[in-house]
Amino acid sequence: MLRYKDGGLKNVWLKNGFEIRETPYGEGVAIHDIDGLTNAICLALTNKSSALTGVEFRYIRSAGILLSVSELATMMGVNTQTVTRWEKNGRLPKWADRLIRALFIAHVEAGKTTS
Repeated sequence: MLRYKDGGLKNVWLKNGFEIRETPYGEGVAIHDIDGLTNAICLALTNKSSALTGVEFRYIRSAGILLSVSELATMMGVNTQTVTRWEKNGRLPKWADRLIRALFIAHVEAGKTTS
């Protein structure tokens, strides 16, 4: 198993879908379907029963929905410092937690209709 640390996530372990390769700079990891992995992680985060952490919130925003802090702040009607603070200290309001989950699901659904 391989611990996947992208985006600061600490509790993601890969059982398959990767290979370890030797590079001129040492050992490297090749992920077979990085987009699929990102979507699977974000989907698992949106379905978890407990509140999102700041790191999880940031991962969904940046890797899942591909939004900048300022873009998300504008969508949510808050300033960029507010979103940055949520991501840093992990204390976000319930409505922001619910909204980022809904935005990710809408993002995935929109991608299905355009394919």
